[in-house]
Amino acid sequence: MLEQVNNTLGRIEILGDTSSWDFGFMESLRDQLQQGRTLSDKQQSYFQQILGRWSDEAIKSRADFTNSWDDEREAKFLIALRYYHKTGYYGNIVYKYLTTAGVRCAGPPSEKEYNKLVENKYAAGVIRNIQSEPQFLVGGTAVFRTGAQAKRSIKGKTCVVLKYGDAEHVTSHAKGAKPIQVLPIGSSEPCWTEERWLKKAKKRK
Repeated sequence: MLEQVNNTLGRIEILGDTSSWDFGFMESLRDQLQQGRTLSDKQQSYFQQILGRWSDEAIKSRADFTNSWDDEREAKFLIALRYYHKTGYYGNIVYKYLTTAGVRCAGPPSEKEYNKLVENKYAAGVIRNIQSEPQFLVGGTAVFRTGAQAKRSIKGKTCVVLKYGDAEHVTSHAKGAKPIQVLPIGSSEPCWTEERWLKKAKKRK
């Protein structure tokens, strides 16, 4: 077992991160085994999990994921990064791949990091909204629905569509929550809303 621990430590040191939990745990196991102490059932369980994460098959899978990185994954990952940069969640991943100024840095994430950030239902909803086809033309008009989450004074009013926002303007992962900036007719101040709170303006006869 000590040989397996040392081999795994070597793999993590070469291919992984020596500041990771896996590396620290395996170091503690090495010290424990060198002192002639046995492992508890819980330690045995964690040990087997780490062996699996650093097996030949697992390492190859991670390499395949990195080598197959493409523009589609990058776009989804960047949306998720910027969304969580705003919310404050997953900071350990966000600030590894995004600067405090919101600029993308470093290379492709691991498959685990990608899935954790992109595949959860909240990020998936945000990505779906951001990448969906716009329902309104920029420069065109729309009308606030009476049930819109907006100031009472602008409900039912016509507005001019100014632009669509990115992940940093997202406030919800709900369907139709694509961020959009509009200027209510009669107002000098634009505001941010969501597509779901707008409907198409009736054409004048």
